[in-house]
Amino acid sequence: MATSQIVVARKNYPRSIRSYTGMMLLVLIAAGVYGYLQFQKLSDNWNAIATEQALAVQLQTAGNQFSADYTELKATFDKNFAAILNSIQGVYPTEEDYTELTRTLDKFFQATNSSLNPIFASNLQFSQARIDDAHDYAILPLTMTISATRENFEKFMKYIENSGALEEKTRLMEITSISINFASQPASAFTVSPTAAEIPLLNVSVSMNAYFQKPVTWKPAAT
Repeated sequence: MATSQIVVARKNYPRSIRSYTGMMLLVLIAAGVYGYLQFQKLSDNWNAIATEQALAVQLQTAGNQFSADYTELKATFDKNFAAILNSIQGVYPTEEDYTELTRTLDKFFQATNSSLNPIFASNLQFSQARIDDAHDYAILPLTMTISATRENFEKFMKYIENSGALEEKTRLMEITSISINFASQPASAFTVSPTAAEIPLLNVSVSMNAYFQKPVTWKPAAT
């Protein structure tokens, strides 16, 4: 009786295992490289975000400082501008302002007058204001009579000469004509407490101009 044999091919398991192991190592290496690259990108993104946040904080701080500086500068400017504007209004008002001009002159005469060195003003009269098309200002003419010693009258002339100074806020004025006569009455007749010394007085008729801003609504006469 014949006998048959079945040959079973022997599988090389060690080789297969080595192949699988090699592929696993390649996959792990690839995964590691990919993960490292992605981590680097993520790290760069986080660093960029942190930089942007720091820059945003710096910009916010700078913006707050700028806002504070601007507020302080504006307050200082408004204060200085208001002071300058107030001075300009006193020196170069927007209208005739008879009352304030009269008060200003009275203040000067009261401050300058003394029993031994008198100065008095009377007959203060204002004429119609003049607005000239050829000039950017308006004029308020006025006249007055002054009785004063020569010294005090020179003080008055100096006062008018220095008018218009912003520091003093004195209305801008100009003397246009002067007529002087010596008074027949001594100074003692004008004082509350007369003295024996008789100080000669000057009687002075003064014509003046006080200046103010031309009204904005003024229109030149049609030609």
